[in-house]
Amino acid sequence: MRKQVSINESSVGTLARGLDVLGLFASAQPELSQKQISDALGLPMPTVHRLVALLSERGWLTRDPATRRLRLGLEIARLVPALLAGMRLPDVARPQVMRLASEVKETVNVAILEGAEVVYLLSESADRVLTSRVSVGMRLPAHCTALGKCLLAQLPPDVARARLGDQPYPRRTDRTLTTWRRLGTCLATIRETGIAISDEEYEVGLVSIAVPLRWIDGPGTAAINVSLPEGRATPEFRRKLTGALLRAAREIDREMGVR
Repeated sequence: MRKQVSINESSVGTLARGLDVLGLFASAQPELSQKQISDALGLPMPTVHRLVALLSERGWLTRDPATRRLRLGLEIARLVPALLAGMRLPDVARPQVMRLASEVKETVNVAILEGAEVVYLLSESADRVLTSRVSVGMRLPAHCTALGKCLLAQLPPDVARARLGDQPYPRRTDRTLTTWRRLGTCLATIRETGIAISDEEYEVGLVSIAVPLRWIDGPGTAAINVSLPEGRATPEFRRKLTGALLRAAREIDREMGVR
């Protein structure tokens, strides 16, 4: 009996360390070396090697043949449909997202905040040649995206700052806000207006406008946005998009039972 308990404890410990390894790819960066995993978790290299070999064998991790760095494997993708099936918001929001994409002829997305990144739950692309396209489960940095800033603004300032980690934040373009002083001021404005804008902060030529959604049976807050090329983002069209987004958000909130 004592031997069986020891085996179970060992298995639980291995599982916990394996989950810690997978968690690094959500909280740290998309690709990691075994040395980075070892340093981040304080695990000996032989232990990391065994964990990585097992996770790779099962499809949870894969290795880039050129750089030899590790990233999440396709096995993770198998869990996404089951995950979304347990979430009410994507199903409720989908009709409004499709309607909005058809109305404004631009890409519409719904996302949540996880750590310092936004995670896409829903995306509907417009029928255009030049349009932004994302996939469900894709992650982008929060500090330089409209969705991310919208979601960060719903948090207390000290919590939002802790989520982002050390500054300067990664610079994507010349317009990226890389310090808390500038970003914190931006988030305060978003809290007042309820509207977040990324004006070529994530990618040159890309504009995005986002507003919050209340998700009472989920993590509390999600956000909906419209992304479009800068050339189509005229002041008049931005006003139209903002109004359409706010109407769609109110309708989704109503259908979610939020008052």
